[in-house]
Amino acid sequence: MRIAFSTLGCKINQYETDAIRQELVSRGNTVVPFEADADVYIINTCTVTAKSDYTCRQVIRAATRRGKGARVVVTGCYAETRPEEILTIPGVETVIGNGAKLSIPEYLAASSSEHSVQTAKDLPVQALREKTRGFLKIQDGCNNHCSYCIVPSARGKSRSAAPANIMDEFERMTHACCPEVVLTGIHIGTYGADLNPCTNLTELIAMLVNKRGTTRLRLSSIEPRELTSGIIELLGKGLCRHLHIPLQSGDNTILKAMKRDYSAEFYHELLVSISKKIPGIALGTDVIVGFPGEGEQQFQNTLRFIEASPLTHLHVFSYSPRPGTPAADMDDQVSESVKKKRNEILRLLAQEKNYSFRKKILDTEINVVVEAGSDASKGMLTGLTDNYVRVFIDNVEDDQIGREIPVRITNVDNKSTISEAS
Repeated sequence: MRIAFSTLGCKINQYETDAIRQELVSRGNTVVPFEADADVYIINTCTVTAKSDYTCRQVIRAATRRGKGARVVVTGCYAETRPEEILTIPGVETVIGNGAKLSIPEYLAASSSEHSVQTAKDLPVQALREKTRGFLKIQDGCNNHCSYCIVPSARGKSRSAAPANIMDEFERMTHACCPEVVLTGIHIGTYGADLNPCTNLTELIAMLVNKRGTTRLRLSSIEPRELTSGIIELLGKGLCRHLHIPLQSGDNTILKAMKRDYSAEFYHELLVSISKKIPGIALGTDVIVGFPGEGEQQFQNTLRFIEASPLTHLHVFSYSPRPGTPAADMDDQVSESVKKKRNEILRLLAQEKNYSFRKKILDTEINVVVEAGSDASKGMLTGLTDNYVRVFIDNVEDDQIGREIPVRITNVDNKSTISEAS
């Protein structure tokens, strides 16, 4: 069969689509561009905002129009939260929830043509290998109930993969000389609490670090109160010097309205402590601007908080109401024009802080994993340091792709970091 994919939303969706794609190709199917004629269209959806739902519906309708007689399969978070709504779109064959999405190859092989909704609860271990890094999904679902977020409804409660299964996949990756493995999930800080016997993320990371060989390990996003001293101790000792710790706001009033479980003071002290213990660490975060009730004073509190923090990477988002969440019905909604202005202010600050961080590695030697990507304007391959700096590499050949090599940082400007292979 000719199969086309469209993936919307987060990196987890991307990883899961890749897993489905790999399995279908191994069964003799051919993957074609989503814009091409196909026998099957698979749409992996997002529902983080109302706009996301709208975009998903547009993509689904485009598939049903393009592939007359083709099978249209919809999965992902929008499929989980609004399955009956999706089935009203003419041409949709089936809706498959998040828990069952990895069974799509089996579903297609069964050649079912009945309109249906499918769900499942088991969490298989998912490991995906690219040339330069592997992604190991250890957990799904979320136990938090932030007032702006629909993810717990879309993904369900936190569910952990068995440690033995994770170790099996990790060892396959290390034996294949995978230079970097990223532990992924929706709420990875809760890893292991639902297992019997109970375990935790710290124990899992320690176990993986002990078995890593030359492979370096990287964490995806982790909540502030779930970052243990044990995890911090492993940073730079097999675990990459890079943490992404969501902030969302630097104002305590807004944090409380968001139903976040920490204060700005707790978050600041955490970051300062980590930055002192781990020299050169990259500290990234997410920030939402324009949350209901965010007046100028609350925004200025966030701005000053970030300016005074050791953060090195910022992802800035404008708040978008999501029907079905408490925040969507809150008073004091912020205008789009104000959100846009605040977003731009924080993005400029993010660029400044990242530039300042990268300047500190100028004229130093550091290891990078050489990536497959290159830049036509510079004619160089790229690489990623353990502390999350993407560099252009001069004087390196394609046969080094996927290997960790030492480079010297020769130039840093506000847009790029240039290095030379040692």
